[in-house]
Order: sequence, then structure tokens, then C-alpha cells
Amino acid sequence: MKERPIFPLLVSMALPMVLSMTVNALYNIVDSFFVAQISEQAMTALSLVYPVQNMINAIAIGFGVGINALIALYSGAGDRCRADTAATHGLVFSILHGLIAAVVCIAMMPGFLRLFTGDEAVIALGVRYSSIAFFFSPVIMAELCFEKLFQAVGRMNETMAALLCGSITNIILDPVLIFGLGPFPMLGISGAALATGIGQCVTLSVYLIIYCTHRFPVRLRLSCIKPDWRLDARLYSIGVPAILNLAHRLQLPDGRRIQVHHRAVCRQGNVSVHPSQSRLFHRDRNHHLLLQQIRHRLAQCQDETVEEP
Repeated sequence: MKERPIFPLLVSMALPMVLSMTVNALYNIVDSFFVAQISEQAMTALSLVYPVQNMINAIAIGFGVGINALIALYSGAGDRCRADTAATHGLVFSILHGLIAAVVCIAMMPGFLRLFTGDEAVIALGVRYSSIAFFFSPVIMAELCFEKLFQAVGRMNETMAALLCGSITNIILDPVLIFGLGPFPMLGISGAALATGIGQCVTLSVYLIIYCTHRFPVRLRLSCIKPDWRLDARLYSIGVPAILNLAHRLQLPDGRRIQVHHRAVCRQGNVSVHPSQSRLFHRDRNHHLLLQQIRHRLAQCQDETVEEP
């Protein structure tokens, strides 16, 4: 890396990541596409779970930035031992973050969903999806730790391969598990969560296979698992600002509203409401009151049209 021209080096490192992250973005898109075919309630439940799911990703990516920075710093300085320690501590803390996130998020989801809807069917679907998706939180954290570890030493092609394998697995398994194609049972919204989790496990497995079968400049060592408060403080001093920067855009306005994207058509009687744009949904009772007011006004307009000579 020290001897290559700057521009070709930038392209060789950036292009694989652009491609892999583009495909990786298909996780939520593919889930949304197939879940929307189940029912409007399933799509609403998925939309309500996404902010918490994205918060978990923000924690994983943000802390991974700290891991990446320290590994690159110590590797560039030729301090192989400190680079190994940073990688080892980063992985241990990432798995710990994942376990805490799984327990906390699974426990809080019923109450969280009730902040935005009183529809018990939507709440039940959201809990089903989130319980499976959040169960894989340690896998997400470990996967992103390895991603940043590989990036820190310039192994961009391997990172691209791992992300592509996971994303393609998710794309294939989504319709299979949701609709029960072939010998697989029809799992509905639970199938979408399971397909996402399996895709993330595939990505982590590819990282582990490459790490164990190839020479790698940074190693995870049991001997490095000992308290090093100064290094740990540096991990968090870099990771926490990155987490907050990523999480800032995920904040819910005034804590009681959520931006929900869907294409569903809400029908009642002879009046149809098409939410073709993003809307801020308050508690469910306020949402229904708003719909009733819209329907009442449309009915008045229809009556006035009929009464005109």
C-alpha cells in the first residue's frame, strides 16, 4: 500500500465497498418488498421495528469505526502487539454490545410498539419479527467488527465477497421462508427476520473462513484479553461520537412520532386514502381520528357536489 500510486489505491479500496454496500442496502428493501405482499399490517409492523434495528446497526458500525481507527493506527506504527490487542478487545466488546442489545431490545419492543399503535395485530407481528431479528444482534456486532478489521488492513475484496454472500443469501431465502416455497414451511414475517439473520451468519462465516485459512497481519489472541483501560477508552472515545453521528438521524421527533414508509392503501367504506408519501403517525387513536376527519370531509364534498344544480 505504501508503494502504490494514490488514485489507483483509492479506487481499488473504494470500489469494492461501494458495490458491496449497495448490495447490502438491499436487506431492508428486499424484506419490505416481500413483507408488503403479506399484509398492510405486516408492512406497518416492519416499518415500526426498523428504527430500533437501525439503531443496533448504528452502534455496531460506530464502534467498528473506533476498532478500525486503532488497528490502522497501531499497524501503521509497526506496533503489532497493540494492533492485536485493539482487534481482540474490539471483538469482545462488540459481542458484549450485541448481547445487551438483544436482551434490551427484545424486552422493550412490546412497549415501544404500543407508543405508536393500539392495533394488537400490528404489535404481535412486530414482536414476532423483532424477537428473531434482534436475537442475531451479537452476530451483527461480530460481523461488523470483522468488516472493520478487514478494512483496517486493506482487505477490501474479501469484505466485498463476505457482504455479497450474505446479501444474496438473504435475497434468496426471503421468498422461500416467507411464502414456504418447496419443502420449507410458510413462516410469514418471521421468515423475513430469519432470512436476514441467516444472511448475517453467512457473512460472519465467510469472514471467519478467510481469517482462519489465510495469513492475516492482525490476529485475535486470548493473551490480549486483559484489562487495558487506556486502549478501551480510546476505542470508545472514537466509537461513541461515530455512534451518535449515525444515530442522530434516527431520533424520533418528540419521542412519540415515527416516520413510516409504506405503499399500502387504507380502505374503509367507499373512501380510499393513499399514503403515497412518508407521514408522521402519532398514537393509533389520533391516526384513526385523522382518517375519520378526512373521510367525513370527503363525504361532505360529495354531498355538496350532488346538491349543485
